[in-house]
Amino acid sequence: MSRSRIALVVALCVAVIAACQLKSAPVPPNFITTDPAVFMLKSVDRYNDPNGGATDSAIVVVKATYTNRDANPETISPEHFVLLDPNLMTEYYGLSGGGIAIPSMPPMRLDSGKSMEISVGFRVPAAMSGARLAYHE
Repeated sequence: MSRSRIALVVALCVAVIAACQLKSAPVPPNFITTDPAVFMLKSVDRYNDPNGGATDSAIVVVKATYTNRDANPETISPEHFVLLDPNLMTEYYGLSGGGIAIPSMPPMRLDSGKSMEISVGFRVPAAMSGARLAYHE
């Protein structure tokens, strides 16, 4: 195979890989709110649901610093994090892995008064206009 054909094949592969990457959609200001004593929000990314389910859904990935304000140690895992949607009066629980945009989060023990970085994904309705991040033991 000639060098020009190899270069063309490489260029096509790079273009296909770039096109397949999941792109984050912009989120409005205050799309996700938090209690600043418990969470320091780092970023919020919103993706179209790559599974293309029967309902119009999206994936929201929240990155934050979580501080255990409880007097006891907590076992931190994704399903303890929840997005509270005040408009639809619904709760969406954190997911671990299972999709290209949903990060994996193994359970960890967090002592009282300590903080840790979290990255949690949520499957939500695409029409969700905002929610509050909370932690439920």
